[in-house]
Amino acid sequence: QRLLKETEQRAAELAIINSVQEGLASKLDMQAIFDLVGDKIQSMFNAQSVIISSFDHEKQVSRLDYAFENGERVFDDELLSFSPMNIHLISTRQPVVINENASEATKQYGLKTIEGTQEPKSLIYVPFGTGVQVNGYFSLQNFDRENAFAESDVRLLQTLAGSMGIALENARLFNAEQQRAAELGAISTVTQAL
Repeated sequence: QRLLKETEQRAAELAIINSVQEGLASKLDMQAIFDLVGDKIQSMFNAQSVIISSFDHEKQVSRLDYAFENGERVFDDELLSFSPMNIHLISTRQPVVINENASEATKQYGLKTIEGTQEPKSLIYVPFGTGVQVNGYFSLQNFDRENAFAESDVRLLQTLAGSMGIALENARLFNAEQQRAAELGAISTVTQAL
């Protein structure tokens, strides 16, 4: 029965991964990629908060690309300086799972609960990026209970992170190519005029 349950869980995970990868294959807009993956994660996991944040390594800031908390989509354009959590994810490239004593554990990563918001009891941070660097993270937070996230959740999120990292790099290359084509078009127009 245990093996059957594990097999069923793996089959469900593969179905989720396949559906996300199919959606990502058709997206060349970065925000559309964040929205697709964020909505999928939000619908799959027992988390009252889902965050996707990307990094600007040159400026050492992070941006909130997707946030969903307590049933509502949250938008915030503020750029935040790298936190100790960001630096940890970049240097280790490993997920961080906090399933117990969240208030103490989050302090070591420089995480603070915003006044007026609920303090999470379980948190998970999974970095995403390319083979070269970490470009951001997913964060899931459960406000109701400790031990909300299992090893299988981490594994599934890591797989989604890999797929999203590739899709974002493809979108970045596509956008750079479009910009280059526009520049060449402008040069050609000026050359013809001369």
